[in-house]
Amino acid sequence: MMYETPELETERLILKRGTYEDYVKVYEYDFTRLRNIAGEFEFVKYDPEKLRGWENIADEEPNTLDFIVYLKDTNEPIGNLLMDRYDEKMKSLEISVNIHPNYWRKGYMTEAILKAMDYVYSNLDIENVIYGFAEENYKSKGMIEKLGFEFYYEYTEHYTRIDKDIKEIKTIMSKEKFN
Repeated sequence: MMYETPELETERLILKRGTYEDYVKVYEYDFTRLRNIAGEFEFVKYDPEKLRGWENIADEEPNTLDFIVYLKDTNEPIGNLLMDRYDEKMKSLEISVNIHPNYWRKGYMTEAILKAMDYVYSNLDIENVIYGFAEENYKSKGMIEKLGFEFYYEYTEHYTRIDKDIKEIKTIMSKEKFN
């Protein structure tokens, strides 16, 4: 099944499909270097050529919703919210998010996640949303705990770039709990 990414609106944000140029603005920095994994935190520019085609992922991948998050008053792209990795048995989508560092700690991504979850639970045959993060990524951990996601499972992944094993944690929120 191919989902069509809708346009959603909150008090401060618009979530909709984006252009290549929007992805370039959102992904100015390499987010893998901003997660504070193993104490690593550095602003490294991301190669925009690696973003070519990202604006089409929802057209190419089944069961995928891909939103760029825009400020409503300026139409400036500030983040990306992807819902994909559909699991038929659990009727779930996994959510991944990134927000440009200039917009951290303002509640924008929390607002966007809540709107996207409301949409999938109200309009699609989805029963669960999964969110994963590296244990040392305290920003993601705090946001997802505040939203009420619960522990689902964990595993260890080796991060070659920093030559360290990192605990990855998956959390879950059911449609019933969300409502």
